[in-house]
Formats: sequence, C-alpha cells, structure tokens
Amino acid sequence: MSLGVLVAGPAGVGKSRLLTEAVAHWRARGRPCHYFHASRSAQAVPLGLFAAVADAASVDPLRRIRAVVTALTHCDDPAVPVLLVIDDAHLLDDQSSLVLTQIVHHHLATALLAVRTGADSPDAVTALWKDQRLRRLDLQPLSVSETATLLTCVLDGQVEHSAVSELWRYTRGNVLHLRHLVDGELAAARLVDRGGVWVWQRGEGISSPLAELIESTIARQSPSVLAVIDLLSVSDPIETTVLEILTGVEAIGAAVDAALVTLDTVGAGSMARLAHPLLGEGRRARTTPSRLRALRGQIATALASCGTATGLVDFVRRAVLVADSDLPPDPLMFAEAAEAALRLADPATAERLARRAVETGGARAAQIVHARTLLHCDRYDEALSVNTALQDSAESDREAVLLTLSRITYMAGKADYAATAAEVTRIEKAANACGLHRPYNAIAAWAKLPRDHPAAITHACAALQAQGWLDESFGLFALTSLVAGHSMLGNYKQMTAAAEDGYRLAGNSADAATLHYIIGIFHLEGYCLGGYLDAATELVRQLDHVPGDFPTAFAFRAIFAGMLAYTRGELSAATSHFREALAIAASFESVWLPGFAQLSVATLAAMAGDNGTATTLLDRYEPFGYPDPTRFTYAHLLARAWTQAAAGTVTHAIALANQAADLSQEHRRPAQELMAAQTATQFGDRTQAHRLGELTRLVEGPRPVAAALHATALSDWDPAGLVEAARCYEEFGDLVAAADTFAQAADLLRRNGYRGAALTATASARRLAAITGADTPALRANNVPSPLTTRQREVIALVAAGLTNRQIAEKLVMSVRTVEGHLFRASRKTGITTRAGLAAALDPTAKH
Repeated sequence: MSLGVLVAGPAGVGKSRLLTEAVAHWRARGRPCHYFHASRSAQAVPLGLFAAVADAASVDPLRRIRAVVTALTHCDDPAVPVLLVIDDAHLLDDQSSLVLTQIVHHHLATALLAVRTGADSPDAVTALWKDQRLRRLDLQPLSVSETATLLTCVLDGQVEHSAVSELWRYTRGNVLHLRHLVDGELAAARLVDRGGVWVWQRGEGISSPLAELIESTIARQSPSVLAVIDLLSVSDPIETTVLEILTGVEAIGAAVDAALVTLDTVGAGSMARLAHPLLGEGRRARTTPSRLRALRGQIATALASCGTATGLVDFVRRAVLVADSDLPPDPLMFAEAAEAALRLADPATAERLARRAVETGGARAAQIVHARTLLHCDRYDEALSVNTALQDSAESDREAVLLTLSRITYMAGKADYAATAAEVTRIEKAANACGLHRPYNAIAAWAKLPRDHPAAITHACAALQAQGWLDESFGLFALTSLVAGHSMLGNYKQMTAAAEDGYRLAGNSADAATLHYIIGIFHLEGYCLGGYLDAATELVRQLDHVPGDFPTAFAFRAIFAGMLAYTRGELSAATSHFREALAIAASFESVWLPGFAQLSVATLAAMAGDNGTATTLLDRYEPFGYPDPTRFTYAHLLARAWTQAAAGTVTHAIALANQAADLSQEHRRPAQELMAAQTATQFGDRTQAHRLGELTRLVEGPRPVAAALHATALSDWDPAGLVEAARCYEEFGDLVAAADTFAQAADLLRRNGYRGAALTATASARRLAAITGADTPALRANNVPSPLTTRQREVIALVAAGLTNRQIAEKLVMSVRTVEGHLFRASRKTGITTRAGLAAALDPTAKH
C-alpha cells in the first residue's frame, strides 16, 4: 500500500507547481502540512533540509533523527493525517533521507515528493517508489496540442497555429521555459493579439529572466563544452566533422554526455544539434556581437575547407554565415544564395541575402534579385521602388521590357488593376519587337485574370504553346493563370492538369516561395465550387506539406483549411482557420488575402445565425475597396446575402444572391454563378431551375447536378426530389446545403399531410444542423414541435438502438403491451407504420 506519491520529471515540466497546488488544497481543508524545498547547499549539512525542526543541541544523530520525525508527524488530532511535501528530493542528504524513510515505513504521514528525472537520488528515496511505498507519477513535457490548450487558457484567446508550433519548438514543451518565453515576448510586444487571435512576430533576443534561467543550466560546464554550444548557437546544426575541426572530439563528447548536444546520423556522416533551441538563444544573449561575427566566420571557413556542403541548403547556410560574419563580403555569392533561398521557399532569408548583395556592391543582377525577393515577402512598394531605379538605367530595350513585365506583377500584387491593365497595353508592341511575346502573354494572362478569365486562358495558352524564350518564372505565371481560368469556368479536368504542371515547375523554381500556394488556392477553389470535396481534402493535405516557413505560407495554409471546412459546412472550424489567416495577413501590403478572410468570417457568422457579428465584419470590410468587379464584389454580395438571411430578411437575401449570380454570368464565371444560384435556392428562390440546368452542361462535378435537382424540385413543389437533392449534397459533402434542402422537403411534406416523411426529413435536417452549427432560414422554418410525447420518444429511441419490445419493457419497467401501445400511438400521430421508419424520424444522428 502506497502512502503518498513521488512525482518525477525533467526540470521545468511543472513538478513544483503541482506540489504547490496540492499543498494549497490540503491546507484549505484545514489539515497540517510541512513543505520543504531541498537544495545543494543544504545537502552538504546533515539534516540540513530540516534544520528548522532539528534539535541543534543534540550530538546524537539518532536522537536528532527521532526528534525530527516526531516534529514532522505530530498532530493534535491523531485521526488527521499530516502531509509531508519535499521538492527536489533527489538533493536530500543521507540523514534527511533516513527521516523520510522512517516516516513512510511506519505510516506516520502522507509523503508527496518531487525528483528530477536523470538526477542521482539517494538510495533510500529511490527505494521508496521501487518498493511501492510511494506511487510514482512521471510528468512529461507538453505536446504541441497541450501547449496550444495551455496558451489558449493563459492568453484567453485563440493562438495562431504556426505560433504554437514555434513556441513549442523553442521550449520543447517545458512549461517553465514556455512561461518565461511568453512573458518576455508579451513584454517586447512581439506576441500580439490581432482581432482575438494571438500572433508571434519572432524577433532577435529573449528576456533577461529567461536568458539567466538558460545560463544557470549550463553554468557549471567546462569552457570546451561552452565553446561547442557557442558555435551551435550561431549555426544549428553543424556537420560533426566541421565541429571536430573547431572544438575537438573530446569537447563534443562531453557536450553529448551533458545532454546539451545530440548527434543525428545523416547518410555516411552526422550532424551535431543543440538538444534544446533555447540554449542557443541564451548563449547569444550573453555574447557580444563581435564574438558572434567571429564564430560565424570560423564556421563558414571550416565549411569551405571541408568541402562537405554541396547542396542548396548548405550553400545558403554558408552564405548567411558569411553575410553576418567578420569575413570579407562576397556580393556575387549573396545574390546566388538569394536565388537558392527562393528555390527553397525561404523568401525572408532570400531578401536578407539579396539586400546584403546590393549593400556590398552587387551589380544590377543583385538589384533584380532583390526586387523578386521583395515580391515574395509581400513588400510591393519596395519592389516597385527598386524596379523604378532599374528602369531609369535600363541598358537595352529587352531589359526595359522584362523590368516592365516584372513591374506588372508587383502592381497586380497591390490589386492596382487599372494601372496593371494600362501597362499591359503599353508594353505589348515593345515586347513583340524584342522577341518577348511569350513572357508578355504570360504576364498579360496574370493581369487579365481578375476581370476576364477566358482572355486570361487565351494569353496563358499562347505563352505556353508558342515558340521562343520563356523562363520558369514566366511559365509559372502562365500556368497559374490557366489554373485560375479553368477553375472559374468549371473545367476541372483541364484545371487539374495545369495545376499538376505548375506544381512540378514550382517544386524547383525561384518563384516556389509563393506561386505554389497561389496555384493551390485556385485549384482548391475549383474543387470546392465543383463539389469534388474528397479531392479537395487530399489537395489540402498535400499543400500543408509544401515547404514554407514564412508568414505568407502560414496565411495560405490557414486559408486552405478554412476553405475546405467552409465548403463542408464545418462552420466553427472554418471560422477559426479564417480568423488565423486574417490575423497573420493583417500586416500584409496585399489586401486581397485579409479581405478574403474577413468576408469568409462574416459569411460563416451569418450562416451560423450571428447577424450582429456578420454585420460588424462587413462594415469593417468596406475600406478595403477592391477594384475587382467580380471575385470580391461577388464574395461581398454573398456575404451580405447570408447576413440578410441571418437577419430574417429572406427576400433581400435572395436578391443579393441573384446579383452575385448575374455578375458572374456577365463576366463568364459559371462556377461562381452556380454557387450563387445554389445559395439563392437554399434561401427559397424557386426561379433558378432553368439556369442551373444550363450550368450542368458548363460546369463539371457533382455540385451542379445536386443544385439543378434541388432547384427543379423546389420549383415543382416536389418533396421527394428535394430529399434526393439533399442526399446528393450530403454525399459529396456540402452539409449546410443538404440540411437546408432536407428542411425544405420537410416543410412541403408537412403541408401535404405526410407527417411521417416530414418527421424523417426534419430529423435529417436537425442532424446536419447539429454537425455544422448552421442556423439558416430553412432550418429555422423547420423548427416545429414534435407530435410525440417524451415517453413515446424514449421508446422509439430504444427501438433505434435495436431493442425488442420485451427488452424495452424490461428496461423501462413496463409491460410489453404498454410498449406496443406507445408505438401504436406514435404511428398514428406520425403516419409512419414501420419500426425502422419511426427510428429514422426520431434519431438525429442516423444517416438515411
């Protein structure tokens, strides 16, 4: 029988906090408690931990031990147990360990101890849990999901996904380190609340308390071990062979033995890494800038001499080290490494290297690379400024045209569509004269995309299929335009083929940093509009693994997850994802991504019946002022339509949805038109059947079939057709549309006197409403009281569970005849004559 608990775990996982909470709980109940915290200084003195209760005058060790035991276990009421709490019990001296052993073995008190995993504990303490005198409880560092839960509670708000991942990576789930890191980042205003979502703007340095805490863990290490840590603090990881040149094998071995460094085998060699990322942060905080520059120079020199670093990653790593070291600058190397960093989807590093190349005397090529890196960092004004300076000194007509084509992409990023269109028109003749007709068509496709998808497809095909020069960058713009064009036209087979070509090209392109994601968003939008939700799910999974550790990538990943959840009707999850994207993108120069996220959050709020939140968000959206007359005006109209629906003004909601459909038809975007017409039908519009029937011949996928069936059945007052349409929606995954259609079917069935069928359709609508969280006009109209009594519903629920009448009677303590009577009366009320039908009409969780 155990008489207490021994809590074990590494430093910082919360052992002391757990003990403190236990003591507070014990004392709040009025029970006696002694709390001690062992230390190295007290360990050197016999009974040092219990000095406050030990008899200092006695020289007999056994008498002193008995006196301490008596003092720790005495209580005026023998029936009330005493709690003895010892933190860091692995630091107990031998006599204090004996006191503890006597107390536990003789059942004199309840013991609660904490020890550090891996530390050398006295044999007497170890024996307590090995002999099961104390129950052992091992605390582990927090997982990523547990870190997210803790941060959400502490910060009282949602924490952006990449921020959680980074905070966990830095702390490895160590609660103590996490607390100090969060406190420091809050004080430095780098962990900020943006609209209810916490975003971490990672910067240099850590707080002094955290730096001191990290330093205290390595303060006793030898200078050779600290030298290893210092080198890894500026370049983590480092090839073991390189580190051996700089520090020696013995130093590395000692650092590994101290659990400060780990060795990972990579192919035929190995890499040395810091066991904890915060070790590097702590050492850098304590090291002078000149010393850090010298360390980087040493590593870069050793890397060059070894010749082991041959890949893009190694080249970029060495360039970063040289750029921030005391070595002579190499602008050509910096510019080439910036290109390599873009290929590795690391635009932030690429921009730093390109800027360093320009600052250290790089030629025009360095400035051109710098402008491209600024584009992928969402810094369009700076990119335009660099581009203007280059154009003023263009060395040839060809270079001037290429610079103008690049300029068009920057202006498109700022959503300056009027200026973009003017530039496209102005440069066409000069581009053809220079033999740059293919790059021109690629950029013309990109520029025309917001207003004219068929024209964008024509230009993109001309760029991809003609003869002449076309590099991978312009090819990617053409393929992205092709994906977007076919997405809006509903040509999903052609869209997917172009997307796959784009992903292959982007995989090793200097434009991979963002264009891979842009292709993805158009590709995903097409799948969602067509109703290919299984394919959309797989695409989101693939896009989530695309390399990219920068804010734009984080925002896109949140958008992808939000779009999929939105289309599936997972309203709460979709809202969370879009709010993350909105928080990340709040500081972007580009306005389309935060605008898209804000419209989506507003629409989702309205679909959940929250008219107030939706209205507030739409009011805030107005200043964005998009000039695109289709994509964002369309999205804005649908958001307003859902908001009016949430307010109960369904006629106005239908009118707005029809405006969105008309706008899409005018600009030849049948896939968008389909979605708008479906929305109007969900609101109860009976005029969409003819047009949706036409759209089934224009738009591929299961959605047009379901929407046309829905509109036709609603127009023909056909409840059976509505049930079939609802099942089609549910089958491909649009659960909100399915719920609305089931609700509309239930209403018609009820009006026609088919009470049983109406109950079944109502149950299906309510089941889907519970899954999605939707609160729409159709669902609200379907909220009618059940004709069944509570007891009848209880009996039918047991029927649905598969019980026989006799089993139901036994369970409810009634006769079989009474059960039969309840079922008979329920059948009379509902018009349903079968047990399966009654179960289906009642059970809101069953699929039919």
